[in-house]
Amino acid sequence: MDCVNKLLACESLPVLVAIVAGSAVLYFMLFRKKTLAAIPFELKPPAESIPGWRGNEILESPSIFVKSRPDLIQCFDPATGRSLGQVKANTTDELAEKIHRAREAQKIWAKTSFEQRRQVLRTLNEFVLAHQREICQVACRDSGKTLVDATLGEVLTTSAKLQWTIKNGEVALADDFRDPGFMMMYKRAKVVYQPRGLVAALVSWNYPFHNTIGPVISALFSGNAIIVKASEHVAWSMPYWEQMVKRALNVCGHDPDLVHFVTGFADIGVAITSSPLIDHITFIGSPEVGKLVMKSASANLTPVTLELGGKDCAIVFADTDMNQCVPVLMRSVIQNASQNCIGIERILVQEQIYDKFVDEMTRRIKAVRVGSILDDEPNTVDCGAMVLPNCFDRLESLIADAVAKGARCLVGGHEFAHPRHSKGQYFEPTLLVDVTPEMDITRNETFGPIMVVMKFKNEQDALNKVHSSPYGLGSSVFSGDRARGRRVALNLRTGMTNVNDFGVNYICQSLPFGGVGISGFGRFAGPEGLRALCVEKAFTEDRIPFVKTPIPPIVDYPIQDTEKGYMFTQQIVAFAYSDTWWGSIKAGLRLGKLSI
Repeated sequence: MDCVNKLLACESLPVLVAIVAGSAVLYFMLFRKKTLAAIPFELKPPAESIPGWRGNEILESPSIFVKSRPDLIQCFDPATGRSLGQVKANTTDELAEKIHRAREAQKIWAKTSFEQRRQVLRTLNEFVLAHQREICQVACRDSGKTLVDATLGEVLTTSAKLQWTIKNGEVALADDFRDPGFMMMYKRAKVVYQPRGLVAALVSWNYPFHNTIGPVISALFSGNAIIVKASEHVAWSMPYWEQMVKRALNVCGHDPDLVHFVTGFADIGVAITSSPLIDHITFIGSPEVGKLVMKSASANLTPVTLELGGKDCAIVFADTDMNQCVPVLMRSVIQNASQNCIGIERILVQEQIYDKFVDEMTRRIKAVRVGSILDDEPNTVDCGAMVLPNCFDRLESLIADAVAKGARCLVGGHEFAHPRHSKGQYFEPTLLVDVTPEMDITRNETFGPIMVVMKFKNEQDALNKVHSSPYGLGSSVFSGDRARGRRVALNLRTGMTNVNDFGVNYICQSLPFGGVGISGFGRFAGPEGLRALCVEKAFTEDRIPFVKTPIPPIVDYPIQDTEKGYMFTQQIVAFAYSDTWWGSIKAGLRLGKLSI
């Protein structure tokens, strides 16, 4: 206290305070990184996205194909069958022009700083946060989902990816210094992550906003331009998403040609995947189409990341907290009508609690209401529509096969004829129990609101049943025993796993996303996703300017005595990599003799 009092009484204290304050100001002025703020912009959503819109006719037989015009895509709301107009499919010539413009724009973009790229992402994120409802309504109109499902699957995931990339992207792509080893101790070694150039993403229809914007975020931050081909089933909303990204680029002073969306059928997909001007391909879709993408890309040895869906399992042990587990598993099946690559499609329940679990799920699934969130009365819709019009026969066939082999269908099981939306595409929320691995439904992705329940005895029995499927994307384990939950989860042959939860690994954008088996390979999200869009260039340079690699005369070409030269190099290896100090000393002495 005496020291403090003396300091306070000191006449020089104001001077000291002024010095400290001045130093702090100087530090912030000279060394603090300048942050570029988001720039607000506005973009009017399409009128069709407004709830209650009735502008066009309801199609008698909703289909994306126009018989008389193969160059057009018929867009419609799968929840009602109402036409959303027609979109012209891009030609290969138009694609070639977009590719050219994107590659030219990327040459300048590759030279931008991470802070400039962050500004674009901040601008995009601020728009998303300020216009959540409009974005969700556009996604709902194009894919038939509910507003809750759109918020969780479209907006929340996109903002999570934006925020993670803004905060952590630069660290993930910073030069990665490596140990040069004993022989090269005078060198500085590192990996430099450089943009590939022009990348492409061919993405699925289940989340029209997030699936298209997600690859754009990674591509732009890693210094690339990108071509995005979304499914023709959600072609209607693509112009809105594309304008959103282009406006964010434009208001920040960058070339909108960095990003191009294309729409079309298989011919455009093939033109993209076979193009020698595409430097990386991300594909999200089925294993069957993924194989075709890989084959097409192989002509130019274009690297690919394949996310090919899953048959995700949830293992529920008898000691599980059912009050927490049941609601999570309900969402895993009903969310987006289970049109999720990481939707839970197989629930394995331990035999001690099996009947209780089935009874509770029967009650809950019977109460689920399907409909159009933009057209029906408030508080009357839990589950939305199916995007694909041709999925119902396949789903009913898989259920019929299971029942024929001993399963019980306790709820649903059929296409649903909605009383208000006769042309809407709905499937009854379904509960199928007593399912066994011999049934086709355990090995085929359903992508529909079908809860498949299987019984198991113990850990090994559960693992055997899970691994009877060739898929290996995500997984979940529910148990009150933390050690067992971790043990079983880590023994699952999947690319991702969660203990006492479902799908949350994707909200943790620091984690890579991808699978094994026919669920594909490669990863997006996290540092791995950003780095996949870069060339990992190995780089060395002299650590000390005047210390360079010498070539001893004994091995300088032309070598005068090759046997002696060989013995010299042999001792270099022994000197550098001997397991013992004595071994290195002996090799060093021999080197000295050979050098004379």
